[in-house]
Amino acid sequence: MKNEKLFKSLFLINFATSLGFGIADAFFSTYLFSLGGRGLLLGLPLLLFSLSKIIFSPVMGACVDRIGARRAATLSLTLYLLVSLGYLFCSQLALIALLRLLQGLACAMFRPVMLCLVAVVGGPKGEGRAAGTFDISFYLAVGVGPLLGGVLHDLWGFYGIFACLATLCLFALALALRQIPTHGHWAIPTGRRESGLALPAALEAARHGTMGGLLAFIFGRGCGISLLAGFLPILLDARLGLSGTQTGMVLASSTLVITSLLRPVGWLSDRLPRKPLVLLGGVSVSLLYFLVPVAQGFHQVLMLGGGIGLCSVLSQPASTALLLEQGERHGTGVAVGIFNTSLNLGFVVGPLFGGWLQHRFGLAAVFQGAGWIGLAAAVLFAAGSARGERVRSGNRSAAGTAGAA
Repeated sequence: MKNEKLFKSLFLINFATSLGFGIADAFFSTYLFSLGGRGLLLGLPLLLFSLSKIIFSPVMGACVDRIGARRAATLSLTLYLLVSLGYLFCSQLALIALLRLLQGLACAMFRPVMLCLVAVVGGPKGEGRAAGTFDISFYLAVGVGPLLGGVLHDLWGFYGIFACLATLCLFALALALRQIPTHGHWAIPTGRRESGLALPAALEAARHGTMGGLLAFIFGRGCGISLLAGFLPILLDARLGLSGTQTGMVLASSTLVITSLLRPVGWLSDRLPRKPLVLLGGVSVSLLYFLVPVAQGFHQVLMLGGGIGLCSVLSQPASTALLLEQGERHGTGVAVGIFNTSLNLGFVVGPLFGGWLQHRFGLAAVFQGAGWIGLAAAVLFAAGSARGERVRSGNRSAAGTAGAA
């Protein structure tokens, strides 16, 4: 990588923020309930967070391309810090709902700016390894967060949780101010200032071609992840009768496999064609979803959990690297922002669709639905990629003809 020191700082920044909000989010609904949140007042803050990420991600991504990486990182991390301080000192449900909205806004900017910087650090031939290694910081935090949050809650209650969140956000902001340079590629990673033009062009590109295929793929992935997270614990408890420890092991198996393989698979995605890797991972995961409701016993579902993690990690660094390639055409911030909108839309649609399937057809239909959604997303990705190749071939032919003339 071009700048190993900067990459380590980005890794720590992402780990600190992901850990902090991983700790808080694990107990957020419990916190709202303790304040008297019921019905709409319980669900509104959670809904506003998801909606703000869906709505604002493309706009915030365009802002990253316009104002530059250092300013965008400082702004998003400052918002994170203000939100964490708000959680620490505020106990009114209406204000907490507003803070949750601001958290979604900060999140909508934070991911694009981090990937903009990772793209520059990784270079044009190392996006896969850089993205894969960088994402380890998120999965480590997701794995440790709930456990650490439980300890903090037992020792100091919700005050301890939010104090830890504020401390981690302050650390991340201080590290960003110290380590992210103010000039060169770090200021404007994609070389674009005309974000008002880049955003409409990227939205148009999202309708077809490789970018459209990526959006379909990540929407299907988001649906599958949310369906598995929401309904697998129900199946493990109600149908298989697993203990709490066994259920935790099954749920952690996928994350553990992904975390351990992200770096080597990222290296692999820089040396093999990326689109076949995305297709292989997407199709394999979808087929494994069909096997979940027919699994018998702890060991079978544990192997399925590990298999889902293995197949998921095949596509993750490759899909992120393809996204960064699209960012070279449309602006990295804009491309990542639209990508995140599609992912978060999948996170919202998945549980709603799964709830309808369970009510209408039973629990097994939820996992079958996840499998069909994943296969459809893989087909759309393949179709979009093929269309993108035809368009590029046509452009190259036209350019060659013009040059000959």
